[in-house]
Amino acid sequence: MRKLSFLALVLAMCLCLGACSSGEAPSVPEEPTTAVPEYSFINSDRYVQNGTTGIGYRVAIGDGATEEEMRAVFGELCSADSYDLHTVWFYGLPSDVEDVGSFSVGMLEEKSRGAEPVFTPCTYDADTIAALRERGAEIEQSDEARSIPRPSIQQEALVEENRFYPVDGAIFTTAADENGLADTPFWVRGEIVSRSDVGGYDTIQLSTEYGALYISAVSVNIPEIDEGAEITVYFVYSGFSDALGGPCGVYAYHE
Repeated sequence: MRKLSFLALVLAMCLCLGACSSGEAPSVPEEPTTAVPEYSFINSDRYVQNGTTGIGYRVAIGDGATEEEMRAVFGELCSADSYDLHTVWFYGLPSDVEDVGSFSVGMLEEKSRGAEPVFTPCTYDADTIAALRERGAEIEQSDEARSIPRPSIQQEALVEENRFYPVDGAIFTTAADENGLADTPFWVRGEIVSRSDVGGYDTIQLSTEYGALYISAVSVNIPEIDEGAEITVYFVYSGFSDALGGPCGVYAYHE
């Protein structure tokens, strides 16, 4: 009798468990994913590390970006290229590249192919960044000489000392043999009016406070720039063109 009672108890338990189970594995909640935040591309540089080719991207993402948001941007940027290594430097503002001199929010670095990118936060506090930005704004309004950040071989060959001076208004009204300024490296602020081929060279026309200026790509290529964009262009003055009705120069850099 005891054996029969035990078997009946076991059978009852099995029936009870069967009634309570749907036969399906419990669902596992999906991990939330971080949406890619709004950001703007600044520039990029290729590099070689231990024989492996990589690329570094600089983007402006805003001061309040989180590490998760930066990782989302890293994934979007780096999944679309064929490089083995990736580094992304994150800045609060595009101007921080020059004003701060280093990433002002954080950096993600892929140290080996396919490895999880390592995050490094900015070491500057908010007050330091604000002070550097203020100094950069003062320089923007001043008339001091400027330099190209991390110049390429072509840019160094064009202006070896890497010093560009505020444009001299004389180049807009006189010829080079009259003003004596030929081969002088200048910078000037202006608006892109047009882009065309002039004498076989890719040339942009800028509208500046002094007049029209024509800048051609001779040894350094001009990146894509939208018409109407306000830029500060770095160039080497070559002379006044009667055909174009304005001074001409050789492109070196812009920001």
